Amino acid sequence: MVLVEATGIEVQSYGTDAGLLEALREQWPIAGLAADGADGFRRADPSALAVTGAVRLTDRLGVALAAEPDGSFAAVPIAREEYGGPWRRARPGDGLSALAAGVPEASERPIGVDQTHESIVVGERAILKWFRHVGPGPSRASLLLAHLAEVGFDGIPAPLGSLAWRSPSGVGLTLAQGDAFLSGARDGWEWVMERCEAGDVSVGRELGALVIGLHRALATPSSVIQHPVGAAGREEVGRWRTEALATLDEAVALTANPELEAWAPAMRSVIESPAASSAPTQPIHGDLHVGQVLEWSGGLAVIDFDGNPALSEAGNAVLQPRERDVAQLLTSLDHVGRVVEHHRGGDRTAWIADARAGCAEAIDAVDAALVAAFEVEQECRELVYAARFLPRWRYAPMATLRARFG
Repeated sequence: MVLVEATGIEVQSYGTDAGLLEALREQWPIAGLAADGADGFRRADPSALAVTGAVRLTDRLGVALAAEPDGSFAAVPIAREEYGGPWRRARPGDGLSALAAGVPEASERPIGVDQTHESIVVGERAILKWFRHVGPGPSRASLLLAHLAEVGFDGIPAPLGSLAWRSPSGVGLTLAQGDAFLSGARDGWEWVMERCEAGDVSVGRELGALVIGLHRALATPSSVIQHPVGAAGREEVGRWRTEALATLDEAVALTANPELEAWAPAMRSVIESPAASSAPTQPIHGDLHVGQVLEWSGGLAVIDFDGNPALSEAGNAVLQPRERDVAQLLTSLDHVGRVVEHHRGGDRTAWIADARAGCAEAIDAVDAALVAAFEVEQECRELVYAARFLPRWRYAPMATLRARFG
């Protein structure tokens, strides 16, 4: 399966096991499904869905697939204690991740951070990410990682391989992605906040340099993505604007805050300000915030190319303007300052401005109006997320918007 000693990217693909599917249908919902409610972007409770696919890896380990209303699937790792016993949701220590990583006797431990997906460290050598939601199309992350590996970009953990399921429509859907584990790596929300607390603004330029290298690699042709550079026409640009304005309206309605209502006309003006009727596009990360950048002994590494979990499949198209990535990263630098202010006190306005400026200067020329529009849209998405799933997070995007529009 995902071989930790492999020199290339291994892909193991499985169809549905009819016997396992029948057993799961008889037992569904299985024990432990409540664990799948941990992420705020779950489309539906898998216990309420019909099981339509099943991957058998051993007599006691596998993956269940339950059909969601939009044509995608809830993917549930499963295990049982013994042959013939009842199936349940798999847990770290069952051996499923170690088996998929090609080292069945290795240790397993979860990464203890809030994630849209579930990541397991195997034997301190590999990290296996189990996707909670797959399809309806092929995996965005697998495509981009294979492309980056081929063009020689070293700013990612080395991809090792993936585990895929052949859906009823014949599409290969990635259930798990394996990458080399970077020992001692620290999440960006940790190390960037430390730099903020120390007043070190050079972090902005470092992140900008990483992003420009990433974008150049993504724009380099490969056998995986042969024609990476394109252009969005008037219709697509109009769709971006329409979606951003709809997100603004949703944020205002859900937040129900007089300040936000007062700022809304100015925010709308920023979203409508880009005058171009077309925009260059290329593969982008799609959800590029500081938490996606690890710091380790080898430097910085970008992770999680799955796209923005709050967006639809169309919203997570591989080819998009670089400005979307730039806007998301600049927004997250602003949020770092707001988080530090919230928890440590003090005024981080100067750090935010200088770090953002350094980041922007390190990146090639972009359409400033488009970046600004995407930034406002991203802040609105943050407010929608806060209203629906994490109310305590509202202070950060509100502080950012207050500084710009208040």
